[in-house]
Amino acid sequence: MKNGKLFLISLLFVPFTIKAQVLYNETFNNYTLGNLGTDCTDTVPGQGGWLTLCRGNTPTSNNYSNITSEANKGSVLTLSSGTAMPTNVGVAAKKVGIDALINQRTPGNNVIKFEIDYYTGAAHSVAGTYTQQIILGDDATGNILLLDKQLFKYSLVAINGSLDVIGKDLSGNIKLDKNAAPNSVLPFNTWVNFIVYLDYNNKKAYFETPYFNTIAVADFLKTKTSTNLIEDFKPTVLAFTFTSLNQTTTVDMVNKYDNIKITALKSVPAYVLSAEDFLAAKFNIYPNPVTNIVNITNSENMLVQQVVIYDVAGKQLSTQSFNNETQIQLNVENLASGTYMLHLQTAQGTAVKKLIKK
Repeated sequence: MKNGKLFLISLLFVPFTIKAQVLYNETFNNYTLGNLGTDCTDTVPGQGGWLTLCRGNTPTSNNYSNITSEANKGSVLTLSSGTAMPTNVGVAAKKVGIDALINQRTPGNNVIKFEIDYYTGAAHSVAGTYTQQIILGDDATGNILLLDKQLFKYSLVAINGSLDVIGKDLSGNIKLDKNAAPNSVLPFNTWVNFIVYLDYNNKKAYFETPYFNTIAVADFLKTKTSTNLIEDFKPTVLAFTFTSLNQTTTVDMVNKYDNIKITALKSVPAYVLSAEDFLAAKFNIYPNPVTNIVNITNSENMLVQQVVIYDVAGKQLSTQSFNNETQIQLNVENLASGTYMLHLQTAQGTAVKKLIKK
């Protein structure tokens, strides 16, 4: 009888375990302390297959990228500038071959989840002097410098802790901290966790930031017409970078990375989707069905920046920009009769509302 109960319990968990595939899980605990790479040319693999790159006023040392020991974490990847990094030097640690990992997923698992622990490092006193970035790119050659090859990029400004995220064909003004104005700000010398869901089937990206206790939603690859987005815009390279601008660094800028995980999922978790549904519920559209003019309002005075209209097949039909307006009258008289999805872009994220045209 006990065996029968155990078998039943096991079966109950099967549907949940087979849906998520961990494709990459890096803790750095099996690495040797010391240099991560072997040179700064971006060509010779170092520990774990990582490449290291230096550009600009190229330094001769490979000591900017290291494996170090961290209390309560074990080994971590550390990028550090030292106190005398030359002006206009860029340093990167890169992991290529991410596409080969994505290829191992079960067919239909077209949501890619990315997770990382990140240490923000110290403040710098000179504006524009030091920036840090986490990049997931899709360039076949591993180039991380091409803006149109960055699926997403977190960027932290060291003078004030301002945090932004941009990327390939992402809807603008992704506000990671919905309570901040105008910019999201992270504390210095603090470990934080970033979680990203790239939903290729539905052209959506979700940015979860536990420190802010928020989930930001954005359109993803919104103008692409490919019928196989995950193949045509597959992640290929992960990179961590920092750049010294304007002057030689005087503060040792230390950034750390740990617990990197890439997972393939069948769908975005319900708790993540509910964040989008919660935002959409704040908007009213009327009349609906509509003949020509539809009114878009909300009770919290959220500012609408843009409305994008899609058909039910996901094809983008039109875009109309607004000057941060709380009440909108949208002319849809040129639409054929049918069902459409209105993507309302706001500082709090993208709300999706269904519209029926008579």
